[in-house]
Amino acid sequence: MLILILAGLRHRAAALLSIVVAAGLGSALIVLSGAMFETGIRLVTPPERVSGADLVVIGDPGYTMLDREGGQTTDHRPLPERHRLSDTVVREAIGIEGVDRAVPVQLVETFARSGLRAATLTGQNWASASMSGLTVPEGPAPGPDEVVLTAPAAATLGVGPGDSLTLTVAGRTSTVEVLGVLGGTGGPATVFLADVAPGVAAGEADDADDATRGAGRIDALGVTLAAGADDAAVRDALGRLGPVRVLAGDHRGAAEDPAISASRTPTIVIGAVFGGIVLTVLATVTSGIVSLSVRQRGREISLLRATGATGRQAGALLVGEASIAGIVGAVLGLALGVPLAHALFDAMRAGGVVPDGLELRAGLVPFAVAVATCGLVVWLAARIAARPARRSRAIDALREADLPPARLGFVRGLLGVLAGLGAVALAVITTAMEPALVSATAGPAVLAGGISAVLLAPAHLRLGLVLLRPLLGERRGELARVNVRSRVAALSTVTGAAALVVGIGVGNLVSQTMLTTAAGRAQVETITAQALVRGPAGTGVELAAEIAALPEVGAVTPFVASGGWIERPYDRSHRDRPWPVRGLDGAQAERVLSNRLVDGELAALTGRSIALPARTAEALGVRTGDTVDFRFGDGAGAELRVVATYDDLPGYENLLLPADLLAAHTTARTPGTLLVSAGDGTSADRLATALDEVVADHPAVVVGDRDDLEHALQEGLGVNALINTLMLLVVLAYAMVAAVNTVAVSTLGRRRELALLRLAGATRRQVRTLLLTETGIAAVAGLGAGLVVACAAVAPTAVVVGADLLGPLPLAALAAGGLAVALITLPITAAATRRALSGRPADVLTRAA
Repeated sequence: MLILILAGLRHRAAALLSIVVAAGLGSALIVLSGAMFETGIRLVTPPERVSGADLVVIGDPGYTMLDREGGQTTDHRPLPERHRLSDTVVREAIGIEGVDRAVPVQLVETFARSGLRAATLTGQNWASASMSGLTVPEGPAPGPDEVVLTAPAAATLGVGPGDSLTLTVAGRTSTVEVLGVLGGTGGPATVFLADVAPGVAAGEADDADDATRGAGRIDALGVTLAAGADDAAVRDALGRLGPVRVLAGDHRGAAEDPAISASRTPTIVIGAVFGGIVLTVLATVTSGIVSLSVRQRGREISLLRATGATGRQAGALLVGEASIAGIVGAVLGLALGVPLAHALFDAMRAGGVVPDGLELRAGLVPFAVAVATCGLVVWLAARIAARPARRSRAIDALREADLPPARLGFVRGLLGVLAGLGAVALAVITTAMEPALVSATAGPAVLAGGISAVLLAPAHLRLGLVLLRPLLGERRGELARVNVRSRVAALSTVTGAAALVVGIGVGNLVSQTMLTTAAGRAQVETITAQALVRGPAGTGVELAAEIAALPEVGAVTPFVASGGWIERPYDRSHRDRPWPVRGLDGAQAERVLSNRLVDGELAALTGRSIALPARTAEALGVRTGDTVDFRFGDGAGAELRVVATYDDLPGYENLLLPADLLAAHTTARTPGTLLVSAGDGTSADRLATALDEVVADHPAVVVGDRDDLEHALQEGLGVNALINTLMLLVVLAYAMVAAVNTVAVSTLGRRRELALLRLAGATRRQVRTLLLTETGIAAVAGLGAGLVVACAAVAPTAVVVGADLLGPLPLAALAAGGLAVALITLPITAAATRRALSGRPADVLTRAA
């Protein structure tokens, strides 16, 4: 049997090429998915600023959700801000046996100016210089008006020891003197500051309470071990200091940028979701390719059965050939997986999904999984496709060799119907979801619908023949219908491929675009401010008083965007994501927001207070004057007093907090944006001109409009868009493989039939038109099925967000999907037809005989 399999591979290499390509593409994409997944698990980030520490302790970047009784659950969510450490962690760490030194590390964004040069630099407290891996000279530490620069920072600013800088830290600008320069030309650009908590003036930290002293907490703790210390024991002891995470080796870099820890979720989600999509599409498309390959060998199998081969032997031959081709393709695809993973990772880094410091990792596991999975999928597809050859009698196989059966198997039909019902159920559920949760059910709905469309493709093609009959001509149209009806089993692969492109690809893209557009509009719909002013390190906020004094300005307020959770009373509305939280100056809030006040006053939004949407307050059973336990984005908790309730957009509600309170619990430690409303009778253009004049002497401070604000508030929506884009590319690739294989194999296998048509008087053009019509019928039937599938995501999304189902976007996407299907199917049909019509008809019949 092995000899027959190898001989079949040698003589049928071209016919098995499509299996090799499909498996190779699947293998490469699974390696890509595995690399994303492994990168998210490992989070390898070599340190730069804390490379001198043996271990680094950071606050646990994950938040543990609470149950109704206030107990911790196993449900974890990433914190949207840096989780800082309290001073007690430092004191307790120093007392651990085996710890030589425990040095607090504070990291803060700064903006430095020197002459005509300016740069945004990372600031560190001077004590942490000993943990940076740099050689720190002996001498006095920098004072409040002094800084020490690394060599790259000094080169960027063009300064040296004794020179002066204008430095902005946490919204406060002062003139400082460069005390010294550390290190060589390599490494990060850093400015070392006096050992005063960034964002908290000297003497303030001790008096600040737990809710408002977030700016005074430390970002990390660098630990060096004593000689002979037990590394594992020290790590275990440090891990018991509270909600912390202990980093070692190449994981220490996660302490320098909270975006490293935050990237765990998107990379794992992309890897897992994308991998599931690849496996689903691989299984559905590969089964059609393998089935077509098996059907094309009907005459050969019949001869084997007639010469004494058993059904089991015939099946083993088919399965063996397909499996070997699949494994070969999977192995070849491994070489493509790593470049694809790097290309995707670079795109994610450019789009801000992952930070620059995170490194891509792909071990042996993704490669092994890719080969095993692709081989298993091809083996299962071949086993299923070979069932008729194993069970039929020799005489039946001979009868079926000329005209394959067009029956839809019971198991395939049942699975297709179940998948379709699942898509309908998910679509119905989607209509009852909040906008932020729509993608959780709309995506699976369209995926289930796509699977159903592929499984039921023969039925859709027959239905298409009936519906398209009035549009076809009497002669070639009728002949094309007859040919398609007799070849439903083969051409249904084209129908399924077209349904995948329109259904999964276009459906998800349109749905996600609707969600993104609606979310962006909702973010700014309740904001009436016409302009924003922003700059690094809070440089824009420093201009608040000067801007407020302009006659063109009606109101100005600091603006902070973050996230958090309401812990008490129990809040079940945001179990899967944090509440979007906005920080504003309460006295100016009503002049920059359009929300209708229901109870209380937004002017009372000061100190430890919060304003809630009226619908949320009612669901929680709280009123103005009550208190709620709130968990900030940095993990700190506080009891906040409800001072107002207001109407907000259903599904897009925001919580309101005082800007200074919320800013203290953000990674930046300070507000970075000002919202500016125009005064009475002042146009938006006139306001922008006035603001431009104010910021003209302040480098890096920019004036933006409402579109800029909408773009800034849409951060975090890129992951779903990236997943849907990848999904479309995968579907297009597999649709092309399936269509090319089906059209080429079926067309080239009809040379004798086409030669007879030409001998009967048909011209080359007529034959070409006939074949294009047949492929067109299969593609149009797939487009119709794909349109129904796309509606499983698009229609519920349109209902939830109030979008126009027949608007320009859905119609343009449908037209693009149809064009993509045409570009995939028609050119290959024309090329295969040209090849099949080469030579004289008589010579073709002679060779066939």
